[in-house]
Amino acid sequence: MKNITFEKYQGNGNDFIVIDSRGNDLFKNYKTNNIFDIKKICNRQFGIGADGVIFIEEPNEDNYAKMIIFNSDGSEAQMCGNGIRCLVEYLHVNDSINNKNIEYKIETKAGLKIAKYINDEITVKMGVPILESQNIPTTIEKKINSIPSHEFNEKNFNNIGYAVGMGNPHLIFFLQDIESIVISRLGPIFEKNELFPEKTNVHFCQILNRDNINVKVWERGAGPTLACGTGACAIHVAAYKLGLCNSQTIVNLPGGNLKIDWSKDDCEVMMTGNAKKVFSGSMLVN
Repeated sequence: MKNITFEKYQGNGNDFIVIDSRGNDLFKNYKTNNIFDIKKICNRQFGIGADGVIFIEEPNEDNYAKMIIFNSDGSEAQMCGNGIRCLVEYLHVNDSINNKNIEYKIETKAGLKIAKYINDEITVKMGVPILESQNIPTTIEKKINSIPSHEFNEKNFNNIGYAVGMGNPHLIFFLQDIESIVISRLGPIFEKNELFPEKTNVHFCQILNRDNINVKVWERGAGPTLACGTGACAIHVAAYKLGLCNSQTIVNLPGGNLKIDWSKDDCEVMMTGNAKKVFSGSMLVN
């Protein structure tokens, strides 16, 4: 048995076990020897409890670090907006850097992401939104205002859903009232819908005004969560393209708010929020 240390961080209530595998073989051993079970350690009753696990690896190029992230069901994710803020907060605290405006270049499965730490807030360039169906990916062909769109008909739920990619797929519904939505019923139905070959994140949204959007989140591979950073970006993109919001919005998630800024198809979406350390710990592994 081996004892390994970890730190737990949360961004808007979306929480992650962060394992620094720079300069050691922790990630390599996880991949080759299955030294622990991600599903078990993410379990909130029988494990540490988290929405996912983040490994920090040495970058392949001249960047600051590489992020590898797994969902609580053990599947690997391409990218996570709240997760990358947690990673940047960890780096900012643990790498003993005094420059409060430092820029971090982070390699992810969804490409290079650039984050800047200013006055305890982290702004991340989240990439250019993906609106081409095959790249989201989805088999939806019809488009409304250049967004892949489909009318979904489930029991007592008949609404148009919009598909946007942010390195991972998102299905977005805009509703008059989201309080009555039973996300535990509808979330898994849409996550596994056949129109999304790699499954999808699902968001039920209510436009409060042109500056504020309320959201309920169902994350692919994690279920109901308090926040989704890439989802907040995708929601803003869809709302802006449909003429429902301004170029800057506050996306109100169950776990807190994120500031999103975007207005041009060929520009990156900017996401601003914070992340906080919850605790440090250690665990015995095989």
